[in-house]
Amino acid sequence: MSALANLRAVRRRSRVVLRRLTGPSPSHALMSAAKSLPIPAKVRVQLSTALLRQRGSVTVPIDRLLLGAQNGWTATKFSTGTGDMLWGSTPVSEGPHVALLRLADGREPSDEEILDSPYGTLARRAVATGGRYFWATDDAGIVETARAFIDRHRGGAPQAPRTYQSGPDDPILVAPVKWSGYYQVLDGHHRLASAVQRGERSAEVTVKRFPVTTPLQDHLLRMSWLDGTRELYQPIDAPELAESWPTVRKCTDRRDKMREFLGDPAGLSYLDVASCYGWFVSEMGRLGMDAHGVERDPLAVPLGQAVYGLPAGAIETGDCVEILGTADRTWDVVSCFSLLHHFVLGRASVGPEDLLRLLDRVTGRVLFLDTGQENEAWFRTSLAGWNPSMIADFLRRNTTFSKIVDLGPDDDAVPPYADNYRRHLFACVREDR
Repeated sequence: MSALANLRAVRRRSRVVLRRLTGPSPSHALMSAAKSLPIPAKVRVQLSTALLRQRGSVTVPIDRLLLGAQNGWTATKFSTGTGDMLWGSTPVSEGPHVALLRLADGREPSDEEILDSPYGTLARRAVATGGRYFWATDDAGIVETARAFIDRHRGGAPQAPRTYQSGPDDPILVAPVKWSGYYQVLDGHHRLASAVQRGERSAEVTVKRFPVTTPLQDHLLRMSWLDGTRELYQPIDAPELAESWPTVRKCTDRRDKMREFLGDPAGLSYLDVASCYGWFVSEMGRLGMDAHGVERDPLAVPLGQAVYGLPAGAIETGDCVEILGTADRTWDVVSCFSLLHHFVLGRASVGPEDLLRLLDRVTGRVLFLDTGQENEAWFRTSLAGWNPSMIADFLRRNTTFSKIVDLGPDDDAVPPYADNYRRHLFACVREDR
């Protein structure tokens, strides 16, 4: 039997086996479950090749390829094991493999430079988490692995593939990333890095049939307030989110209004109540403020650390009523965005007046606040009468601030939210401070 006929026979047998396991339209989850069956490794590879990969190869732009599987682990498992949430959101061109080749461009890096490089960090993480990186189990092996890669890139004498290493003729294997035009690399990071360093703009790859998600996408979908919706409440710069994850609130408009109102805020303390991912905490920190946040969802902490570089302790998690109620200090500047109307609607343990008194108590100089309003399609009935004039009066009656300043509406009433938002930002000021 010819090789082609043998492959066709494997495909036919594979389809029969999977139909018996999963029915005529097998889902990705059921096919994954089939991997646990006692199938010999060689047959498993044949099944994967025949059923899980698209036929032939395609040419894709290298800038559409993101880092993925490492050390025999999926990108998600590797990300979890190493604590690097953005691993699967990083373009191959910005990855550690390319960084090593740039380090070695026209020179011989020392062992210390290799180990201190992003590539050395990657390998050390893999060894610490899984006991190996390819054949390396210690620093000496990592250096050997790195130098072998550099030598291959430079066109050194061909070497037989070593343990866990793909051969030069094996396909570069990728999977589509869900809800995006990007691909996750499953095998071939080193060959792609060489292509990047040579200045190539595209690569020939074999594509898996089923899409994958990135660790960042998975984390966002688990956040409590989203309930599985593909939306961003604050800006996140990640390639796989750009096309199908709309940013609900622009945020830069409110930041700019706050900055203009405060003048130079460097040295002031800042607290963002209901800080969500921590974007405002990050931005106010950039302006020189001692910035912190309060957020109910504990998943916000690792997200803010990953996407904004927030330090440990910047965000405190828990119920804001309890945290503010037990606070033994004030902050010069406090912000509270899109929270008050939930108290107006009876969704909290206390009323809106109680929330305002708590915010008043912890604010030293200025409280910035916005809230849902009656002009928004989703609140026209439930918040009837809750307009900027009434909100300003409510703030005056339930706080001790000497002045309430309406800084105008946000810029968020754009498709797909054209009938919502335009929430006014209020500055509640103590003029004697």
